Amino acid sequence: MPLTQSHKQFLTPKGEIDARLAALRTALERQGIAAAWIEHKSDLLYYCGSLQDGVLLVPASGPTVFYVRASRERAAFEASVEVQPFPGFRALAAELTQLCTQGAAGLTLDVIPASTYLRLAKALDTVEIKDLAPTIRLQRATKSQWEIEQLRGAAQQAMGALRYIPTQLKPGISELELSALIEAQLRRLGHGGVLRLRRMGQELALIMAVSGASASYPTNFDGPVGGEAPYPSVAAGAGRNTIVADSSFMSDMVTMYNGYHSDNARTFFLGADPPPQLRAAHDFCVEALQRLESAARPGRTCADVFCEVDAWAKQVGEPPGFMGFGENRVKFFGHGVGLELDELPVIADRVELELQAGMIIAVEPKAFLPQIGPAGLENTYLVTDQGLVSLCDHPHGLILVTDYL
Repeated sequence: MPLTQSHKQFLTPKGEIDARLAALRTALERQGIAAAWIEHKSDLLYYCGSLQDGVLLVPASGPTVFYVRASRERAAFEASVEVQPFPGFRALAAELTQLCTQGAAGLTLDVIPASTYLRLAKALDTVEIKDLAPTIRLQRATKSQWEIEQLRGAAQQAMGALRYIPTQLKPGISELELSALIEAQLRRLGHGGVLRLRRMGQELALIMAVSGASASYPTNFDGPVGGEAPYPSVAAGAGRNTIVADSSFMSDMVTMYNGYHSDNARTFFLGADPPPQLRAAHDFCVEALQRLESAARPGRTCADVFCEVDAWAKQVGEPPGFMGFGENRVKFFGHGVGLELDELPVIADRVELELQAGMIIAVEPKAFLPQIGPAGLENTYLVTDQGLVSLCDHPHGLILVTDYL
């Protein structure tokens, strides 16, 4: 089958790849790393433009080569580096050893399989191994203008879906049914259909579509939103719960355009007269979001931003289930997004990383009232020299759904 030309418009520009590799080589030289072995999917996409099955060898000096198992034809079409057939693990490990005669080997120790690491450590013998993961994650935290445009595309999907939800949200529909409708709309809007997280073992549905008490259901995911999901084998997300009148519903969705993720949530109320506790909790979360918007400026550390808003929240009095109910409570207010959902920076205590222009963060003040349901929101922002710029301009207020009751 001939390679589709429809993908051509979405290929990462060669200039992007060249700039990323140049920055990586500078970091390798600074750390005394002679060559990097890269095979994690998101890192492959970032440094060569293709995520076909293979290994990217990046010497501190010399040509970068993508050794591909399959599909070589597709990799050659997508990648902006030299593509060669995968020569076998032993041969490639021997090449890495040869490249590292005058320096260390760089591996992404946060994601490389233990079996691969052990085989490489044995092959490298006396060559020092250094962890390249912090360097790569930090480089990827600041986006180029081209990347920002991809993230804008992901945020546009979220706005389209948020406009669609009130036309489908009505009493009697289950969370699963509504989630399926929203997911179908997202695919029509161009969602890539997958989510990527760097943390090992983490997985998530495209949408956390939850209402009432199910929004507080405990999960293993490192996020504040609950969700019973349809089976014990699925850790979180929409379940069989039926949405009823005079309840709140939250759609927390991860959109994806050309590999790049955006993370946004809004709260809906099925009725015209929300309970005072729900309105108060939502207003609190909106004010928290505004304070985070004001505090998150270039040059400030993530810890400073977190502590400022956390101190305010404790002083005025947090609503029930703020940042997660019970075990679901998290210790952050926001996280970076990009090729993965869980990127740097993380707006949390003791994270001393300084915010920089070009970073993208999803900020998510949320509360979960046990007898009423979810409140709050999440929004994706671009960090600029002037402060945060919203990528998802859907209204922040509690959305009342009355037309279909």
